This record gives sequence, structure tokens and C-alpha cells, in this order.
Amino acid sequence: MTKELFALLSAAFVAVLAIAAVLGVLAHRRRQRDIEAPAGWIDVAPQLVVDALYVATTRAGEPYQRIFAHGLGFRGRTRLAIDAAGVQLLADRTEMRIPADRIRAVERATWTIDRVVEPGGIIVIAHALGADVDTYLRVIGDDSAAFAALHALAAPAAPTTPSAQHNQSTQQATGEGATP
Repeated sequence: MTKELFALLSAAFVAVLAIAAVLGVLAHRRRQRDIEAPAGWIDVAPQLVVDALYVATTRAGEPYQRIFAHGLGFRGRTRLAIDAAGVQLLADRTEMRIPADRIRAVERATWTIDRVVEPGGIIVIAHALGADVDTYLRVIGDDSAAFAALHALAAPAAPTTPSAQHNQSTQQATGEGATP
């Protein structure tokens, strides 16, 4: 094989890899088209401000599917400001507001994507950004006050019907739906 042929084959291989990478990025953007841009900060006096680590935002129930749209794909330090009408995050250069009426639940987690911590060391805010998403935060220091304030913002649970109560008690009795 001549040097020229080797160089030509190498250049073709690099070009194929570059095209595959571009197509992959475009496909990923297309899959996240339904994610709305988060609201920016508003001027409001917070009830609680804590330093935290912004870990990730993922599709609800899919902790391995990181959302990259609108700058949400990068981990970093954040300042978490909680007020009566919602939550505000300033992660590096990305401002994000989660209005209280969009928060579905606030829970604890031990892991997501590339982060594993002690049991319950990550706070998960389940909310809507066009699609249902989960935002994972790790408060620096004691997180009990932040968790309580966030939990108070979560939308009240939907009224439970008798059949839903029966299904839930049946699942608890049989151990179905339990997480390890």
C-alpha cells in the first residue's frame, strides 16, 4: 500500500466519523425538541438560599437520558434560591426558574447518570419543561432545610380514588413496585 493510498483511506475514515458525529448530535437535538427553555430568574426575595451542585436534568423516569437542550447538560456549582412561588438556580452561566405550579414532586435519590452518593444525598425535583423532567441537585452541607422547603412547593397530590387506593395497598402487600 502506498503512502498516498493510506492517507486517502485515513482521510475518508475521519470524514465518515465526522459525519456520524454530526448526525448523532442532530438526532439527539431532534429527540429533545419537546423540551422548553427554562424560565429565567425573577426579582423576588427568597426564603432560603443554599449552595449546591447541579448534577443533571433528565427525562422523568429515565435517569440515564441527560437533557442537553438549552444549556442544561453541564454539571456545575449552583446557587439554589427557594421562594413561595418557585425555585431559582444559577448554575455557572445558566439561570433557571422552576415555578411551583410546575413542580410535581420532590424526592431523594442516591444516583443519576454519572454521580453516586450516600443514600438520599441527591434531591430530585420532578417538574415540567414542556415534557416531564427530573432535575438532580446535591446541596453542599446539610440539605434538610432545602428539602423541606422544596417539598412544601410540590403540587398537592391528585385525589386518590378507591380503586387507586386498592391497587396501591395490593402492590404494597405483594411487594410489587418496590424498589430495592
